[in-house]
Amino acid sequence: MQGMPLVARVHGRHIERLNRTDSNVWPKGRMASGTLMWHAASRQWIIGNPKEDQRAQEVGGCSDGPYVVDLVNRIYWTC
Repeated sequence: MQGMPLVARVHGRHIERLNRTDSNVWPKGRMASGTLMWHAASRQWIIGNPKEDQRAQEVGGCSDGPYVVDLVNRIYWTC
């Protein structure tokens, strides 16, 4: 699937990922919102909601776990 530009808003530890354009894959609007957390087991930043997300066994868009966000390369990973 082809990527698309998204907007990230970070306020302290809160992060929002927004899609500013409507597409046939993702609707326009908020795609994810939550607390920016370091997931030590995977060594990745995640967008979590409950505190337990930091200890989730799996992370990433293809799992039942929280979404991964690459802050260095500015990528929001989905499945």
